Amino acid sequence: MADDCVKLISADGFEFIIDRKCAMASGTIKNMLSSPGQFTEAMQNEVTFRDIKAVVLEKVCKYLYYKVRYSNTKDEIPEFPIDVEVALELLMAADFLDC
Repeated sequence: MADDCVKLISADGFEFIIDRKCAMASGTIKNMLSSPGQFTEAMQNEVTFRDIKAVVLEKVCKYLYYKVRYSNTKDEIPEFPIDVEVALELLMAADFLDC
């Protein structure tokens, strides 16, 4: 895996490879990947989330791309779609991930 990508692994074992720039839009992931010291996450460029299921982590990944795309833009920002079925879990994940 390239250094400009990060692997996010859900609680149910699904892997999502996203651009490092997008992953860094999450304060929590940014801290995990760039903290001083030799943390496994920083050395392997991957983060495992024991409490976030794939369906939620997939939506988080989409949101991180959305956030990077529309940060500091003067264009009209489209609404980010959220399915009612995952809204509560997504809210908890977003709070944990600081995004």
